[in-house]
Amino acid sequence: MTSFIPTAILSGVFAALSSVFAKLFSDERTAVFRDVIMDSGYLPSLPFAMTSEMSLITMRVLCFCLIFGCNSLMWTLFTKSLNTAPSSVQVTIVNGAVNFSASAILGFLIFEEPLALRWWVGAGFILAGTIILSQSQKKLENKKSSKKTE
Repeated sequence: MTSFIPTAILSGVFAALSSVFAKLFSDERTAVFRDVIMDSGYLPSLPFAMTSEMSLITMRVLCFCLIFGCNSLMWTLFTKSLNTAPSSVQVTIVNGAVNFSASAILGFLIFEEPLALRWWVGAGFILAGTIILSQSQKKLENKKSSKKTE
């Protein structure tokens, strides 16, 4: 049986990346991000001059397209995880945990958002609650299957 965990993890990562691109699409810091990319020297020189406004629009269009690309990959991987997992709750737990963590780390790295202790405590409570629900669901399924075999 194929493990659902790698695809559930990737699903959570692409969900977080989709959020990053959505924020870059609509945020005023997109211009700063564009300037960093343009000044890095990693991009090949273009055969035509690109104005500042044109490069900003190009960056926003790219981010807009990446929102849909990441969402498509996220749903594809999430569906594959659901098909291989014994329970949909397990997939949701892994996906949610990775999405929470990756969103926080990417927000900190890219947008300099603070990672307050309160945020981590809240995320921990949400994940703990999801795990408790998963365990209770597993116990109910075990009781039902043991009654059927009797």
